Formats: sequence, C-alpha cells, structure tokens
Amino acid sequence: LITFVGYLASLFFTKPFFEWFERGVFKIPFVNLLYTSIKDLMGAFVGEKKKFSSPVIVQVSESMFRLGFITQESMAILGEPDLVAVYFPHSYNVSGNVFLVKKEKVKPLTGVKSSEVMKFMVSGGVSPLDH
Repeated sequence: LITFVGYLASLFFTKPFFEWFERGVFKIPFVNLLYTSIKDLMGAFVGEKKKFSSPVIVQVSESMFRLGFITQESMAILGEPDLVAVYFPHSYNVSGNVFLVKKEKVKPLTGVKSSEVMKFMVSGGVSPLDH
C-alpha cells in the first residue's frame, strides 16, 4: 500500500495533492515521526537511494557470524569514525536491528546479489543463496 501510494505521488497529476498531504503530516509531531520513518524505510528498499545494496558478514564471536547490510559507512558524526551502521533484518518480519560495528569485524560479500541475501535472511535461511 505504501509503495502504491508512493507511485501515485510520483505521477504528475497527483503530485500537488501529495505535497499538500505531506505538508499537513509534517505539522503533526508523532505522525510526522512515523510517516517519515516509514517513508525512509520504503525508500531504502525500492527508492532511488537503495540502502540495502551492501551485504556484509559480521563476526559476532569466535565461531559465529551474522549477515547484514551496511546502511552508513561511517559513524564519525557520533565521534566514532571506525564504526559502521549495519542493519540486521529479522526472519519472517519487516523489522530488524541496527548495530554499530567496528569496521574490521565487517566483511563485504562479493559475488552475491543483495536481494538474494535479503531473501535468505528474511526467509530464516530457507531460501537458497543464488549467484
């Protein structure tokens, strides 16, 4: 539904309506927070600035690793330039967690499409990883 609404917003004849709607939403504090968060999340999946395009494997412990996506290359804004933001989706859900991880613990995954990694994680590891 949100994707469809976004599509309608991009059409020429509905654009003024959605601009008016957004101006109204931005004036309501809690609704503004929810709306912009959902809009940013949907943009990360299907927008021009896809954020889940850098799949990584993160070493959690000596013998445990976790798949995720880099969403911010540097956390210098927090005074931590050696940390990156990594999003870890939950299986069978549209939620997840963001952890700040030392760069040396993060290894980019090459040769695998980011969409395949997301499908693998969201399916709980049931969907195979294709090259």
